[in-house]
Amino acid sequence: MIKIRGLKKSFKENVVLNGIDVDIADGDIVAIIGPSGTGKSTFLRCINLLESPEAGEIAFNGDLFDYQTIAKDKNKTAALRRKSTMVFQSFNLFQRKTVLQNVTEPLRWVQKKSPEEARAIALEQLGKVKMLDRLNYYPKHLSGGQQQRVAIARSVAMKPELLLLDEPTSALDPELVGEVLASIKQIAADGNTMLIVSHEMEFVKNVATKVLFMEGGRIVEQGTPEQIFNAPVQERTRQFLIKNHIMLPPEYYL
Repeated sequence: MIKIRGLKKSFKENVVLNGIDVDIADGDIVAIIGPSGTGKSTFLRCINLLESPEAGEIAFNGDLFDYQTIAKDKNKTAALRRKSTMVFQSFNLFQRKTVLQNVTEPLRWVQKKSPEEARAIALEQLGKVKMLDRLNYYPKHLSGGQQQRVAIARSVAMKPELLLLDEPTSALDPELVGEVLASIKQIAADGNTMLIVSHEMEFVKNVATKVLFMEGGRIVEQGTPEQIFNAPVQERTRQFLIKNHIMLPPEYYL
């Protein structure tokens, strides 16, 4: 179980996160939806200190990290960052490394795996995202969808307690979105615990175990996909879903 409590983040006078509380069970696929500019990506970046929150704490299966004090301790910061990995919008692959090297090198240098063990893990994960035929390709020779699939394989290979995905399809051409979503669906089926920001509503409905609707730096509503998409409680959630062409039951249009 991962528990996040009281997470707050501001940029000068702009309050971006205003007290976020979330529970994530092992194996949960938690999707965050909501309008642009409401703190969804910042939320993910604060979890592993790519951004520094002003307040809040996170516990990974009872291992507690206080964000107000952890930034002062390099060892605790490193320990927290080992708990999760991030899949970015823009792939963030090493441009001078091959597909295989992009996955093996973090395993070797961060987790101190042997070359043989790192290769075996990399091949397993690259196989799951259907990239074994591109092992010796460099990122510049890959499509955006292929690059994102490598990035997913690299993150999953590290076996994080929490996989963070920040709008993983937003930088892709429409025809490439499906292949990336299929890869995410595969790693979700493998039991990985995931927190994903996505505008792909049909994907969220079909894959997520929990949905958070965020606006104004707060979680306005949360529940199962069935609850959020079929019986939203908050009027703002309803407005958002209708605007995004999600068909609600007839009574919501009366």
